Amino acid sequence: MNVNYGSTIPISTVDWHGKVSVVFFLRGCPYRCPYCQNHALLFESNMVDTSVLEVQMKKSRPFVSNIVLSGGEPLMQKDTVIHLARFAKKNGLLVGIHTNGYYPHVMAELIEKGLADKFFIDVKAPLDKAELYSKAIGCMDYADIHIDHKVAMEKVAQSIILALGSNVELELRTTIIRDFMGSPDDVCDIARSINELTGRLDVTYVLQQGLAENSMLESLRDKKPLSRDELFGLARVAHEFLDNIYVRTREKGNEKVNFKSV
Repeated sequence: MNVNYGSTIPISTVDWHGKVSVVFFLRGCPYRCPYCQNHALLFESNMVDTSVLEVQMKKSRPFVSNIVLSGGEPLMQKDTVIHLARFAKKNGLLVGIHTNGYYPHVMAELIEKGLADKFFIDVKAPLDKAELYSKAIGCMDYADIHIDHKVAMEKVAQSIILALGSNVELELRTTIIRDFMGSPDDVCDIARSINELTGRLDVTYVLQQGLAENSMLESLRDKKPLSRDELFGLARVAHEFLDNIYVRTREKGNEKVNFKSV
């Protein structure tokens, strides 16, 4: 079986909080997010046999507890993801998947087959504001995006509800980019929309420090990343609707916010 393959991180401590992972980046994505850091994976093909990734998995196996499939958007390659997840499970590894939430039907199949242990779903904008979601996934800036932004937003909501109704772990996350997506109003609306969709306060929600210097959209590349203190300030805003919030920065990694001390 072939995979449209990007690259591998043999040992990572940042892609699944609290665990050591081997991370595989797969090519292709239906979105064109202007702040995307991995946009080199979107426009070229590099087909290799899945045995290449299996060998890498085995080499990392003594040092890691799981694989993470990332991208791009790994769930575009359904059969390949199922194959790699099954191989990982046979080798005693947990399976985590970074996804933009556009493929709930693939998530459902992985859950049904017992091939996923955690989904990390990007919530790129409020789940009830189609215009902002359109901006976040590149509909306003790129002509080669061929999806309906309203449908995309609905599929993300479906993916979240699907994961919450299963026995897999779930992390929702928003990448914060200065002057693009991540104002206090943006974060408030995202947290509110998550709460209204799920009816829960305890959903894990991560505010990620966006590093814009390698963004696909050149006009974003000079945007200064929000500081750790600024992100903690946004966490306080989100706390009106959600309790289980983390801040992820280059300096400190993943930090759970203790609202008694913030």
